[in-house]
Amino acid sequence: MRTLLVTLIGAAIATSVAAQAPDPAKVAAGQKAFTANKCSTCHSVAGKGNKASPLDGVGGKLSEADIRSWLTDPAAMEAKLTTKPKMSMAAWMKTHKLKDADVDTLTAFMMSLK
Repeated sequence: MRTLLVTLIGAAIATSVAAQAPDPAKVAAGQKAFTANKCSTCHSVAGKGNKASPLDGVGGKLSEADIRSWLTDPAAMEAKLTTKPKMSMAAWMKTHKLKDADVDTLTAFMMSLK
């Protein structure tokens, strides 16, 4: 009985972790979208890009919904900050709109950065 319980708990944990892991294909597409949209002009990942705004660990700090909001409504997200950024993402995004597909894949990529 104890072995069955341990097996069931282990399976539940594995299922939960797998459900939270972003789709590898979306992550790869998001990495390409990061480059194509020149996100490294303002942000860095793994030391590559503008080190003033690193994104390393963002997937462990923000929810998927928050990351999506940063990509779709950065002005609202900036308004919540106590310290305003030196470079406004909202101002930049006014002239650089993301496609819905890019928002999806960039979100997956950011969620993979833990």
